[in-house]
Amino acid sequence: MQKTLLFWCPHIGNVGTIKAVLESAKSLSQSQNYKCKIFNSFGEFDKYRAFLKKNRIEEIKLLNNRLIKKLPTEGFFWSRLNYISVFICCFFPLLFYLIFNKNNYLFIYLLTSLPLLVISLFNLDNKIILRVSGRIRFTILRKLILFISKKKIQRVLVQTLESKSRILKKKIFDKNILSIIRDPIIDFKKINLLRKEKIEKKFLKKKYFVSIGRLTHQKNFLFLTECLREIIKEEKKFTFLILGEGHDRKKIEGYIKRFRLSKYIILTGYKKNIFKYINNSVGLICSSLWEEPGFIIQEAAACKKIIITSDCYTGPSEFLNHGKSGYVFKNNDQKSFIKNFKKLLIEKKSHKKKIGKSFIKTKFYTPNYFLSEIKKILN
Repeated sequence: MQKTLLFWCPHIGNVGTIKAVLESAKSLSQSQNYKCKIFNSFGEFDKYRAFLKKNRIEEIKLLNNRLIKKLPTEGFFWSRLNYISVFICCFFPLLFYLIFNKNNYLFIYLLTSLPLLVISLFNLDNKIILRVSGRIRFTILRKLILFISKKKIQRVLVQTLESKSRILKKKIFDKNILSIIRDPIIDFKKINLLRKEKIEKKFLKKKYFVSIGRLTHQKNFLFLTECLREIIKEEKKFTFLILGEGHDRKKIEGYIKRFRLSKYIILTGYKKNIFKYINNSVGLICSSLWEEPGFIIQEAAACKKIIITSDCYTGPSEFLNHGKSGYVFKNNDQKSFIKNFKKLLIEKKSHKKKIGKSFIKTKFYTPNYFLSEIKKILN
């Protein structure tokens, strides 16, 4: 009998979790045993309709109102207001949908409190699979909601050993429902096609390192430009590309102009195909304050590139085996970054071995591996 799998991930802005949801649904829809559906709560998945159709993933519309999409998203106040709006507007539409569509599995990614409360308070028959990542803050309210929902949660999926350890210490979930199952974001066939595309001529002759992500506080690119300024004083043969957009752009641009670094540090803006830039680079730099797992790390490893990353919470350092499969510097520590970056430049002979080790670990992020692990849970 075919099982229906529902995916809940209302999101504001462009976050990595969207990729996790889409690729997870895509992986599972390849099996005839599963029928995948994604909640398009307020139109946030509209731009992915072609992807959904191509991969036989159904769309569940909850609201016709697109007002939420028009609200500002930057800043703590507006992001909270957005999520409160989604909570209030989607409560009853979600409730009625789940009442008339029983015995389904519901994968929950973002705004977890709404479906948890709906299913638990009304004692619905839907089975919950909760995927948690990032900086998990177990506030009193969140602990209360999780306590109420405890009997309805069949499984909790985490991305890293560190996350599993921290969650166990909080004693919120039983050990037997916690599973480390990574998001299936590595599709080698797709990556190999994209990495072969040509980059702009102005970058072809340059030896460059690449950094990729939203220009936000989390990604810590202002800190990175400050570090690179010190590197450039001694090492001028490299260029540094930062791919992405965000509300920190003006700050970063201001710093680059102030210290006349525009020849060496280039903000390219958003790029749809990041793999061609990774493929032509010397390596990847990740300066994030927190990640889980940090998809760009696995994507660079899949392209067989050397990686230097912060030891941020949680994921990058664990993936690189705490420095054995790449280079790891202390989070937000300029001296540690400079020391490890110089080490990377000197130890060229060890790069092949480190790259090989990180490449092997990418198999845990492939669709086939994800499908096999989820099957064990659903069966």
